[in-house]
Amino acid sequence: MNFVFQKVAIVTTILICYTAHSQTNSSTGAVDSTAHIQYYTELFGLPCGEDKATDNRGNGNDLLYGTRNFRTILHGAAYRGGGNNYYHENDKRNNKNPMPNDGLKNLADLKFSSAVYLYSTNFETAPVTTKGKEGNTLNYYQIGGNTQEEMREILEMVHTSITQPESGPVYLHCWNGWHQSGYVSAVVLRQFCGLSGDEAVYYWNNNTDTWNKGYARIKTAIRDFKPYDDLPISNSLKAAVCPCLDEMPELPTLDEDAQVKLQNTLSVKVPFAKNSSDITPGALTAIDEYIIVMKESPFLNVEIGGHSSAPGTSDLNQRLSEKRAKLVYDYIVSEGIEPERLSFKGYGEEKLLDFGNTETAHAKNRRIEFNVTSLNLEVQFLKNEYALPESSYSQLMLIAEVLKLNTNYSVEIQGHTDVSGDAYFNKNLSRLRAKSVYEYLIKTSVNESQLSYAGYGAEQPRYTNATEAGRKKNRRIEIKLNNQY
Repeated sequence: MNFVFQKVAIVTTILICYTAHSQTNSSTGAVDSTAHIQYYTELFGLPCGEDKATDNRGNGNDLLYGTRNFRTILHGAAYRGGGNNYYHENDKRNNKNPMPNDGLKNLADLKFSSAVYLYSTNFETAPVTTKGKEGNTLNYYQIGGNTQEEMREILEMVHTSITQPESGPVYLHCWNGWHQSGYVSAVVLRQFCGLSGDEAVYYWNNNTDTWNKGYARIKTAIRDFKPYDDLPISNSLKAAVCPCLDEMPELPTLDEDAQVKLQNTLSVKVPFAKNSSDITPGALTAIDEYIIVMKESPFLNVEIGGHSSAPGTSDLNQRLSEKRAKLVYDYIVSEGIEPERLSFKGYGEEKLLDFGNTETAHAKNRRIEFNVTSLNLEVQFLKNEYALPESSYSQLMLIAEVLKLNTNYSVEIQGHTDVSGDAYFNKNLSRLRAKSVYEYLIKTSVNESQLSYAGYGAEQPRYTNATEAGRKKNRRIEIKLNNQY
């Protein structure tokens, strides 16, 4: 489903008595309260899940002093953030603490029913209950959300706040309002707003505010979560409480054969005759077919690896494998493939496919392998800019799909420039451009453990810098592949 809820105009009048227009939903027995939802939406000014009422220092909204990075999870029902301890004006404490007392008091004054501290550090120093100025009570809990039982407890609490608006909203917070609160919030959005696993992980990635590499446990838990059937809300409530969210990048429509073609191109094996470097008619047909692939896919950079069987001396096998690789390299170049896109290497008997001592095994080992070593992306960045242009999305999605199907491959995303301009500036710009590709691939749910990025400036030219055509080709993003097996 499309989880992006359209932004709507916020009502201009704050509805103080937000329970006045409530009605009962006959299907769920729930109380729908548009007024209550509108009240909090207008009060905080947070129509979307990425909007903040307080910043990383707890500033921005005096009513919410004591919180950090305060955001909407569900309008009028659940909010997320951190506890403003380190930046606290009167009692500056270690950041790894529960909320300060005046922060809890402010939430109580806003008629929040509860606050949940998602860690345990120093929780015993916090008050269990806090009275608001109109006599309502805010309950303060320590619930990590890291077990099924704890997450269920949090979801039940939020469900009560949705279906019984008179109880007041829930504040779910960790230290900074980034990672753990983001995890719990992603699960809440899956439960009550219907986000898919990938959509919820994208939300988590997009709202950590800081380092989001790693955290495999959290992302797996988000994807694996299965919503509870016994915690329903009506469609009208869903439409009212679910915020607008940044849209996960659209997956471009790929050519039907593109993924299969690239998948089948990563590693191709061509057999050779015993003790021979001559290209047999069968081998020639396979090589010619690969040349067509390379012409149709000019972004492929390929290593031609020569291999031998085990019989014979290691020295002889090494020289024979090198000769096979060089012969194929020369032939492919003669057919019009740029030599800059090719490399060759002899491996001798180093990488046997079959360790058997039979002619069938030996025949399997006598071969040439075409292995894609890297992919040149045709990313047309604006001059001195590193924002990823939309024109590159189709290429990146193709690569993303291949990586998700080949988890044995890891990649380094490399940024490169020509020699023009300041070397330090070029290296930093190339790193930022590589990082933008890295972040896009993460958003498409490629496993971060497969990815790294680096900027090399003008240090690794693939083409000559003596001509404008060569310099243009050197201004590139290169996806360096490494088969971990």
